[in-house]
Amino acid sequence: MATQRKVQKSARLARGALDRETVVAAALEIADRDGLSGVTMARVAEALGGSPMSLYRHLSDKQELLDAVADLAVSEIPAIAKDGRSWRVRLEEFALDSRQCALRHPALIEILLQTYVRGPHTEAVGFDMITLLQGAGFEKESAIRGFMALRNHIIGALAWEVSRFRGGSEEFARGVSDNFVHADTPADSPFRDLLEVVPEDPEAQYLFGVRRLLDGFETELRRIRRRTGPKK
Repeated sequence: MATQRKVQKSARLARGALDRETVVAAALEIADRDGLSGVTMARVAEALGGSPMSLYRHLSDKQELLDAVADLAVSEIPAIAKDGRSWRVRLEEFALDSRQCALRHPALIEILLQTYVRGPHTEAVGFDMITLLQGAGFEKESAIRGFMALRNHIIGALAWEVSRFRGGSEEFARGVSDNFVHADTPADSPFRDLLEVVPEDPEAQYLFGVRRLLDGFETELRRIRRRTGPKK
């Protein structure tokens, strides 16, 4: 993994000793440890034993650095499999892999919420998902809309989870309940049933949303096939 590359700190670095890969890996390491707010050109340079100006030989500004950090994190998500399994199984697998990556690198979600990330790995995710849906029989427009719907659900669900329960927690269900149930919540409010319904495992709740969304995809695919006939 690119993120496993060790950052070599030195009191003095010879000109040209740094490269873009090392700079980005160091920034991701800082983001994992200190959060996105801890990522500055000065902090990254300090971690590498260089000066902030030395970073600008590899990255034009902080925005380019954050794009590269997000793309490096996304590179850890296995590509959507190209095998004989159904499109639905492969998308669910991708969603689970995305969750694990976000738990390892919570700053990824912060970046995605703040800006449009550009990079080869993030672009490949969208391309592969749209291609998979089109291959399953979705029309181009439906495939694009499906990609956006699943992408937005994954980012939204994980934004909430990593901000509250980054490593998962047996208190997940209680945390959800405490968010909605207060002293003045009516006794017959459905919110009071949250502890009995919401699973303690945050992954199970995450998958519930993913699977219901994919149920909708299947309904859309059946509608397309009724109108156009099965894909030959």
